[in-house]
Amino acid sequence: DNQQQRGPWVKGLAGGTVQQLATDLDSGDGNVSVSRFFIQPSLGYAWDRRTSVSLSLGAGLSDYDFSGGAKVGGTKPWGTVHDFSVSLPIRFSPIEPATVIAIPSVRSYVEEGASLDDGRTEGIIAAAGWKFSDSLTLGPGFGWFSELGGGTNAFPIILVDWKITDKLSLTTGRGLAASQGPGLTLNDQLDSNWQMGLTGRVEKTRFALDGDTEPADGFGEDKSLPLLLTLSYSPWPRTSVTALVGAEFEGSLRKEDARGKVIARSDLDTAAVIGLVFTSRL
Repeated sequence: DNQQQRGPWVKGLAGGTVQQLATDLDSGDGNVSVSRFFIQPSLGYAWDRRTSVSLSLGAGLSDYDFSGGAKVGGTKPWGTVHDFSVSLPIRFSPIEPATVIAIPSVRSYVEEGASLDDGRTEGIIAAAGWKFSDSLTLGPGFGWFSELGGGTNAFPIILVDWKITDKLSLTTGRGLAASQGPGLTLNDQLDSNWQMGLTGRVEKTRFALDGDTEPADGFGEDKSLPLLLTLSYSPWPRTSVTALVGAEFEGSLRKEDARGKVIARSDLDTAAVIGLVFTSRL
């Protein structure tokens, strides 16, 4: 068994950069581009192919570059946003055809200068998949997170692993950087080393603002619908480097006061996105 040959401990590392190219804010409020970077080491223990637990640490930043005089809903924009996360992915099989995945996590998203505690949220992503055949695993799931400014954010998930043909598959895809809910990815295995993919998802990032210059500001939010074309190269099993290109649709930026009430909002034009990410597990 390959898992036994590797041993029960699994070390992982993921990271990369995603660049949102300059796009206009509405109402002639200027433009904005965003440079995102992230790194995510992990360490896991696998009792067998279907039972494992991991500890994953994440750190990243999103550097917002607003043009001179740019505004978010007529207010001063923010600068660099930092994100940190600790998660504990768990996988097990209560009965033979079923697989349960649970990922509890604690996260903090803050503008540079703000307190990590002000941007902290906790939550869980969980799903159960049923293996209907060797080519199809399908099941429901959910995500639940506490929300900055009060309240909670809950969303449904579909866990799918469908091998449509020998080359084509549809899978639940994870975010490329700091994000909450998973999306869906259509993969085309070109050969043993190369894979093309088309992935779509909802991205929503909320963060605590510094608030030193405008005390009424409590939180910021960046929301969009990215659609990305990916090309992945795997030099050896369980390791890949992925180039991506695509666009973010329906983008919006907004600011809220400390109670979560919206005080400013700007919609964004469709933005081009490029990036390079890697993942490796040993």
